[in-house]
Amino acid sequence: MTEFAGRISRYRPERAGVCSATRPATRTPDGIPYWAPLDLNPYLYFDARVNVSTEGGEVDLWYAQWYGGTAPPNGLSDYLDQGTAEWKPIHSTDGYIQFDNVDTRLEYDPPVSQAGVLICATDNGIFAYEVDADSVDEITALGWEKGYFQTLKLYAMTLLPATVSDLQIAGVIQFFEEELGATRNPTGDLSNYWRSRTDLVTPKFDALDFSGATNFYFCWYNCNSISQFPGTLDLSSATDFGHCWRSCSSLSQFPGTLDLSSGTDFTRSWYQCTSLEEFPSELDLSSGTNFYKCWYQCTSLENFPGELDLSSGTNFSYCWYGCNSLEDFPANFFDYWTPGTPATNCFQYAWDGCSSLTATSVENILDSIATSGVDAPASGPDITIDYDTGTGTPDISSAVTTLKACSPAWTITLNGVLQ
Repeated sequence: MTEFAGRISRYRPERAGVCSATRPATRTPDGIPYWAPLDLNPYLYFDARVNVSTEGGEVDLWYAQWYGGTAPPNGLSDYLDQGTAEWKPIHSTDGYIQFDNVDTRLEYDPPVSQAGVLICATDNGIFAYEVDADSVDEITALGWEKGYFQTLKLYAMTLLPATVSDLQIAGVIQFFEEELGATRNPTGDLSNYWRSRTDLVTPKFDALDFSGATNFYFCWYNCNSISQFPGTLDLSSATDFGHCWRSCSSLSQFPGTLDLSSGTDFTRSWYQCTSLEEFPSELDLSSGTNFYKCWYQCTSLENFPGELDLSSGTNFSYCWYGCNSLEDFPANFFDYWTPGTPATNCFQYAWDGCSSLTATSVENILDSIATSGVDAPASGPDITIDYDTGTGTPDISSAVTTLKACSPAWTITLNGVLQ
């Protein structure tokens, strides 16, 4: 292992020992036992109060908590460094490392290829996630650096065995909050926080309160290893969920218990979630106005829940485009649609490429839009639907007559043919 070569080491030998993983710390604030990371036989543990050089300046090297002492049985010899001057974060003697939203990052030497539970303690959330064994070569304050930087203070980072319990994870979060001064609960704009993090398997956010977070734009975009998403988060203060779970291609289910009731923008929210087999009917999307490409190419989705309230939506362009397994679309879905003024191209290509859609579903869609009585937008009035002709010929004559009588009139295209 590279030595500090004259730089200041703040190694504290009393912290290098490994405690038994069978006992928590004795203090129990808020009823949650403390668990110090060293009690849990970590693979990695970096504490910004120690083993950082240069102290109070640009970070060249940051060694693990056990540097100069005895490593725990799982302890890896990896350390963090940065040789590029403009990429160096700044160490504070208050016990954190400051990253910026431009390019600061630290490099693992060697890269880490170890699955487990990663916990990152910052000044805007103490985040835990199950991660896979993808090789991770660089980090920001949130973990694996993927080019979407955040201005955050990093107090500590630990990688624990995947066998740690949720209670132990909560205890480590409590420890980082009480002992290190990190901020448990995130607030404000979380856009791009975990964008393109392909190492994430399951977020472990049960010990956090997300009610102060207001923006989740591109938050988990392209996290294509996430297989489960926690349903306990309070997302009720957020308005923008654009691209939020886009291309989470391993996500087969989505929790219906999330509070999305303040969300207005759902542009591409579940775009190309290709493993999503069903969509929860319990979600409150009633404030949503923009559903552009929302469920685009959700190719495993076979039916769509009629209980969802999308009545405020103004834009459904490409909304279910390419959902080629979608067979059933519910009746009466747009009966109470009240968009005010629908957006240009409101329904253009909305059901294009839905090659499994039944003739009955075509009837349901057009009858319901006709029932709403909403006039077409001044530009882009087409309602585009593809369906499986093997399921019969839809009886749409009455709906088409009603839709063409609107002012402006709607136009209807089925399987590429103008009606």
